[in-house]
Amino acid sequence: MRDGRIATIDGLRGIAILLVVWFHVWQITWQSVVIPGINLSLQPLAETGFLGVALFFFISGFVLMLPYAQARIAGTPPHTWGHFYWRRFVKIVPSYVLCIVAMIAFGYQTYPDLASAVKDVGIHLLFVHTWFAATYGSINAALWSLAVEVQFYALFPLIAIVFVRRPLLTAIALFAIANAWRVWCMLSSHTYYEMKLAQLPAYVDFFAAGMLGAWICATIAVHRPHFAEKRLWFSLLMIAGFVGFWLLAKDCYDHRYDPEWPQLWVVQWRSALALVCLAAAVGAVFAARRLQLALANPVLLFLAVISYNLYLFHPGVAHGLLVAGIPPHATADPHDDRTWQLVYWLVAIPAMLIVASAITYGFERPLLRLRAPRLPRRIRSQPAAPEQV
Repeated sequence: MRDGRIATIDGLRGIAILLVVWFHVWQITWQSVVIPGINLSLQPLAETGFLGVALFFFISGFVLMLPYAQARIAGTPPHTWGHFYWRRFVKIVPSYVLCIVAMIAFGYQTYPDLASAVKDVGIHLLFVHTWFAATYGSINAALWSLAVEVQFYALFPLIAIVFVRRPLLTAIALFAIANAWRVWCMLSSHTYYEMKLAQLPAYVDFFAAGMLGAWICATIAVHRPHFAEKRLWFSLLMIAGFVGFWLLAKDCYDHRYDPEWPQLWVVQWRSALALVCLAAAVGAVFAARRLQLALANPVLLFLAVISYNLYLFHPGVAHGLLVAGIPPHATADPHDDRTWQLVYWLVAIPAMLIVASAITYGFERPLLRLRAPRLPRRIRSQPAAPEQV
């Protein structure tokens, strides 16, 4: 544990943001990455980096449920609902609003008139922009996942009440809901197919897998501590989870030329991806020390700290550099300029890290130190989650 957090879960968060940023930079540069010596192409990870968002949802379910599960299993009182939602509000909303303001101020999003701007911004501030085609990808395409997150936060107390009584049954039910929704998307009209598959019901199996992982870890720590000493078995489980993630990413990549890719793949394999995330996370919590340190290394832990603001602001930085012609390219099509591809990475990644770090430490962290307003003590709920989204 580190400041009440599990370092290996933060390591997974670092991997998630790495995949997402890699995917978006690849979309701009088309730069392939090959590990020298063994000639291993990492292109499957680059072109399926959007799977990192699903990993984020898994981690959210884990960190939201973990303190609640610990309190329930240990018989201690949880925090209030007010405390939970205050922490979520302070963590999510200020940087989110700042991102919206920045995207509009720097011309990333423009409007024909004031009424259109007010409507679009208002729908985003209500976190329902994924419900409408006109706002689904506006302002900043990456913001769709924040709508899914916040909608899940709104339902989390109700889900948690049921989950602590029947964790496995509730998880199975949520998996069934997710798959039923995705199959319905596949069988119904494919108009707005991608948008339908980006709604909350299509991702509740990832949240459920995360919640189940937290419950398993809390149960082992409190009631089966001797089981936690089976480091070899947990190490193998962790490795199996990572291998499973790679194999699924590779399979998704191999089908990239299929019609309606990746929607059909998502319908077929998203729950399998949730399960390999579960295996990797639970295994990592109790794995051999060396494996834990490899996952919770300083680079991934740093990326985990700035992950929220890096997620929010990296598309704007990437777009801004491209529009400004930084770095310049020597060919009509920059994708034909191998030097430009490399230099863009060398410029864009540090710029993204600087912006995200400045906002995290200069804006987000001071706000997180604010105390919650006094609320009636009788309003009880689940505890606050760790300070990451």
